[in-house]
Formats: sequence, C-alpha cells, structure tokens
Amino acid sequence: MSIRKINFVEGAYYHVFNRGVDKRDIFGSQNDLLYFFKRLIDLNVVTVNAKFNAKRYRKSGKVIIDETNRNLVSIVSYCLLQNHFHLVLKQESENGISKFMQRLGTSYTMYFNQKYKRSGSLFQGKFKANMIDGEFGLSILSVYVNLNYIHHRINPELNLVKSSIFEYLGNELGESICDQQEVKAVINEIGTLDEYKEFSKNTSKVFGENKGLIIKDIDLDVVFE
Repeated sequence: MSIRKINFVEGAYYHVFNRGVDKRDIFGSQNDLLYFFKRLIDLNVVTVNAKFNAKRYRKSGKVIIDETNRNLVSIVSYCLLQNHFHLVLKQESENGISKFMQRLGTSYTMYFNQKYKRSGSLFQGKFKANMIDGEFGLSILSVYVNLNYIHHRINPELNLVKSSIFEYLGNELGESICDQQEVKAVINEIGTLDEYKEFSKNTSKVFGENKGLIIKDIDLDVVFE
C-alpha cells in the first residue's frame, strides 16, 4: 500500500489531479460530467460524523453538516476532461482535501460502476497533489488548469469539457462553484481582468510549446457549457 508523501496544510493551495485507470474515460456522457460537477458542491462540507457513508449518500443525496457550515476546501479553479480532471484547491479545515477527494472518488465511482455495470477502481490509484508556492505560482497554475483542454488539443464543442475559465471571465452560463474571493485574488495578482486575459493567452502558449504544440489564437470570449 502506497503512502502519500505530501502533507496538506490549512490555508495552503494544491494542484490536485487524477485520471481514469488504464487511461480510460471517466465521463461517458454530459450527465456523468454534471454528476461529478455537482458532487464538487454538495460533498464539500464538514460533516457531523467524520466518516462519510457513500452508500447512504447515494440513497438520500444528502450529507449531515456540522453547525459551523464550513467547507472542507475552497475551489480556486477546475477543468474536467473526458479521461482526467484538474482541481486547484485551498485546504480550509483539518484533512479537508483528503476527506473531500475520498468522498468525491468513492461517490463518483459508485455512480459510474452502477450506471455502466462494471466493478473495481475507476481512477488510477490515489489522487495526485502538489503544493503551490512561488511568485505568481497560483496565477500560472490557474491558467494551466482553466485552459487545460487547449493544451491537450481538445475541442470543447466536440468533446466533454467543463472549465472554470468562464467563472474567471464573469460569463459562466451555468452554476459557479469557485470561491469568488479566491478568483479575484488570482486576477488581482496579475492586474485587471483584461490583463489576466492576456496573461492567460501568453502563458497558455508557453504551456503549448512545452508540449510541442503551436497555439496561435485563443478566444477566451467563446463560451461553452
């Protein structure tokens, strides 16, 4: 059994990611994507009981929160792709990230296995995580995650994609789940919203070059659901 080498600290930021086992798809439909997205919202609470019962949650659709109504984490950015996902999380309570990701992985795997009549692990082992530090580290990572579909040459109009980029731009058509104070802080570190847009385009081109891609034009005003 592997032991996680990273210690999660309250108030610190982390890049959290995972992919499907054997590189398989983890989202088979838009409904799957939205189910996972909704769990990012309703599983992000400190509960009365430390142990999360995934079966009970699947039946009731509810978790019993504690009196403080606190979140386990703050979501800073995300990108959900057909066979993997990226999250930028700030830990808000003790063991918040570990609890949140355990709930998310267990709940979604149970849903997916029941729907597609399969058994066993869906994700490739434990989720991976890296602490974020350094000047502009959070802003740079927000671009990497927000525009991750571009770095993989994935057309969001033809593939299953959901990104927080439009929460940053203020034109998200659906539900917003990112902590808006955190989003504002990321943008303000660069300057104005327009400056963040330019920063995102230029930084994304660098990420593309590192993957051997030539990214010419990035239209951040094209909205997709």
